[in-house]
Amino acid sequence: MKSIEAEAERIIEDAKKRAEEIIREARRKASEILEDKSYLVDLTAERRKLEERIELEAKRIVEEAENTARRLKDKASSKIDDYAKLLVYMVTGIEVE
Repeated sequence: MKSIEAEAERIIEDAKKRAEEIIREARRKASEILEDKSYLVDLTAERRKLEERIELEAKRIVEEAENTARRLKDKASSKIDDYAKLLVYMVTGIEVE
């Protein structure tokens, strides 16, 4: 009976030691993972890609707005010329081309 109890205690002690080793190893690995900042490289690269895409989109929007403004200005200028010619004709009776 004593030998069975001794064997059981030895098995329990071995299990405790093994559990402590596993816990230590898990803590070491967790610490390594937390200290490893290599994932930041991927995040930085992704952030740069997003910034580039946003910048290109912003440039596209600005160019589109400038083109629209240019077209509106040209259209308004043409209408002003037409109204000026009409006004000259109405006041003087002279047709302007």
